[in-house]
Amino acid sequence: MTVHTLQCSRIFLSICGCLPPSSWTSTFSKSLYNIYTLFVWLLIFSLGCAQILDIIINVENQDQFSDNFYITLVVFVCGCKLSIMLKHRRSILSLIDCLENEPFSTTNDDEVKIRSKINKMNERIAIVYTILVEVATVSICVRSYFTDFKKRKLTFRAWLPYDYSELLPYVISYTYQAITAMLCSCQSVACDTLFAGLLIQIYSQFEILGKRLKNIQKDENHSAKQCVKRYQKIYIFSRTVNEKFKTVIFLQFCSIAFTLCFNLYRMTNITIVLKLLEGSLYLFRTIAQILYYCWCSNEVKLKSLEVPNMIFNSNWTSWDEKTKKILLLVMTRTTRPIEFTSGYLVTLNLESFVALMKVSYSVFNLLKQTK
Repeated sequence: MTVHTLQCSRIFLSICGCLPPSSWTSTFSKSLYNIYTLFVWLLIFSLGCAQILDIIINVENQDQFSDNFYITLVVFVCGCKLSIMLKHRRSILSLIDCLENEPFSTTNDDEVKIRSKINKMNERIAIVYTILVEVATVSICVRSYFTDFKKRKLTFRAWLPYDYSELLPYVISYTYQAITAMLCSCQSVACDTLFAGLLIQIYSQFEILGKRLKNIQKDENHSAKQCVKRYQKIYIFSRTVNEKFKTVIFLQFCSIAFTLCFNLYRMTNITIVLKLLEGSLYLFRTIAQILYYCWCSNEVKLKSLEVPNMIFNSNWTSWDEKTKKILLLVMTRTTRPIEFTSGYLVTLNLESFVALMKVSYSVFNLLKQTK
């Protein structure tokens, strides 16, 4: 029985150039999509380079630096995430497809219900997160149109190798930044919902494992072995996801700390109401982004620690000695929870989220004191 997963992520992966639509199977359509991917990559990195050059050439004080750096860091991380996704495109597609095949596919109506329920929850969370990210991005563009357009001021600080004071070059430059900003937001949604979605799918596999453990009957060694095999596959799948996304985790975690403190610092100097609303929305979006990562990872960690309880809650007293020994191996392994990390530097959980908020606020206070 097949339950299609991560539909929202697939759509945004296609929009940002990471994954061609499944209907594009011809050589011509694939070549066309590769050109589109290159176009997206060039747009994002060209904006990032222009913003870095602005820091080098034009920035003269701390206020100007904060106006530039909080968004430059986001664009840079988006470009890096896009490059990582393109590098691991086949592996990521394999991970998604793996969820719809053995040993992760559903085998009965109860498992289909569990999987469908969690898939719907995942899609709802992904949609809410998508709306938040896109609204935050659109608010920046709308605010810029009302406050900057008549002044011939760009949405984001950037150094451009030409004079854009005239209407036509300004409109082209303004449109270029707006399109790139939307592509960056789509890329963030694609990567974030994919990673979080994979974690939620791991959570669903533990739910199904618990259901199968309850259904083990007396002398069913084969069924017990299948549960052990399934647990091993879940563990391997989790490690693979961590390996493919460990650089993304590190970049996301570190960049958000700086983005938060510089955006807070920037907001303390804002006097225009529209800019303050935009900054507040962007701040909320940034906090939601890292909370999305940490919450999903924390749920998987807690669920992996529940496996011994799943075994105890099953009809284990009726099992023969061989079956009990088989399941004892699983209980021994589950003393170490499944966690998602980037080396020894970053661990995704709610404790790390709280620590990140404290660090960001400390850096913000330091910036205020050195002003």
